[in-house]
Amino acid sequence: MQVEQLHALKDWFNQYVKCFYHDDPDVQAGIRLKEEHTRRVCEKILRIADSLNLGTGDLYLAETIALLHDIGRFKQFALYQTFNDRRSENHALLGIRELERSGTLNTLTEEERNLLVKAIEYHNLRTLPPDLPERLSLFSKLIRDADKLDILDMFTRSLSRTHEPGQEQISGLPDTPGYSEVLIRNLMEGELCHYDDMKNLNDRKLLMLSWVYDLNFPYSFSEVTRNGYIEKIVSCLPETGDIQKVYGHLRDYITRKLAR
Repeated sequence: MQVEQLHALKDWFNQYVKCFYHDDPDVQAGIRLKEEHTRRVCEKILRIADSLNLGTGDLYLAETIALLHDIGRFKQFALYQTFNDRRSENHALLGIRELERSGTLNTLTEEERNLLVKAIEYHNLRTLPPDLPERLSLFSKLIRDADKLDILDMFTRSLSRTHEPGQEQISGLPDTPGYSEVLIRNLMEGELCHYDDMKNLNDRKLLMLSWVYDLNFPYSFSEVTRNGYIEKIVSCLPETGDIQKVYGHLRDYITRKLAR
C-alpha cells in the first residue's frame, strides 16, 4: 500500500464523518467520541506494528484498518442513537456496507481490500475464527489490540467521572451492588467474559478485565501495566476475596506474558 492511498482515505474519512455532525450537543458528543477514538486507535496500532518491525507498506495498511474499523459507528448512531450493537446492528458489518457502497477502497489491490474488510469484520468478534491465514491473523490481532487498549483507557478514565459521553449508550447497565459469579469463574479460568452475562456496571468492569486474555503482543501487555488499567478497574470493584484472587491471577498472567 502507498502513502498517497492512505492520505486519500484519510481525506475521505474526514469528509464522511463531517456528514454526521449535528447541532444537537448530545448527538455531536457521540460522533466526536468515535471520531477521536478512531484517531487514537490509529496511533496505537502504529506503535504496536512498529514494535513488530513491520515494513512501511504494512504500516500504511495497519493504519488504514484502524482508520476504518469503526466507520459503521457514525451511521449506527445517526440511525439508532446508540452504540450498543445488541440494540441496533453489528457496527462492523454496517461499516463494511458503507465502504462497499462508497467505493472508497477501489484503489487498493484485491488482496489489500480483502484483508482490510475481513480485519474490520473480525475486530469486534468475541474471539477470532480459528486457522486464519497468517497475514489476516496478524492484522486482525493488531486492530483488536489497538482497539482494546483505547477502550480500556476510555473506560478507566470514565470510572473517576460522574458522566462520560456515550457510556450509557455503550453499556446501559445499572450501577448496583455486587457482581455475577459466572464472570469471576471466567476470569479465574483464563476465559473472556460474555456480554450476555453482565447484569450491572461491576460486571462490565469484570468483562473489561477479561480482555487481558485476548491481547496478543508484548507492547499491548506493557501498555496495560504502564497505565495501571487492571489496578484502576479493581480499585472500583467491591473489596472481596474473589476480586483479590482475580487481581492476583491477572497480574501473574501478564507477568508471564511479558517474561516471554
